[in-house]
Amino acid sequence: MRIFRLFFPILMGLAIASEQAAYAQDKIEKTLSSFGYIIKQSYSVQPDAKEKEQYQTLARRVIKIKSEKAVPRMSNTFYRFTVIEDQYADAGSAKTSLSQRGAPLVGGEPDALWKLLCTKFQYGKNVYFVTTDAGIFSDEMKRIAKALETSLR
Repeated sequence: MRIFRLFFPILMGLAIASEQAAYAQDKIEKTLSSFGYIIKQSYSVQPDAKEKEQYQTLARRVIKIKSEKAVPRMSNTFYRFTVIEDQYADAGSAKTSLSQRGAPLVGGEPDALWKLLCTKFQYGKNVYFVTTDAGIFSDEMKRIAKALETSLR
């Protein structure tokens, strides 16, 4: 009985965190679908040691999306973005990360465009980065990021 009392709050905390993550994932998928996007890939990667230590990054999920319809007046060109969801130990760590860094690298090397073609927002203990490698997609990137942020609130 003593063990149960000791571990019950921890188990409840894990259950709540898991439920919140599932809620966010469901909201993101529904929002993307309603805006005409399909998920091409979704996977988890481990944050590097520096991110874990400096920002208390616990987990990272990467979602690669593509529009179902071609860009207006550009046949055979489709919007494509990467949504990166970083989970932190607490909301304070997320806020610090949001204010101090650009999008995390998920393969590849950083360059000047990476920071310009990224928008980010915080929701609780998570920070979301929406990125693209095509400058012509900048306005749509901001629209999608705003839609995701609104859907999570």
